[in-house]
Amino acid sequence: MCANCGCGKPEDRMGDDRNILWSEIVASAEANDIAPAEAARNIQAMAEQMGTTA
Repeated sequence: MCANCGCGKPEDRMGDDRNILWSEIVASAEANDIAPAEAARNIQAMAEQMGTTA
């Protein structure tokens, strides 16, 4: 998916630069010496803390 929309295409911005690519999650994880899955969990936890989950 553009990592956020669920389309199943991890490197396709779907015509909108605001969509997040999997490679960006991987790069951000590498910058912090964590696994991409942990970075994704951290993003989820932050969303919950911000009160923005569906």
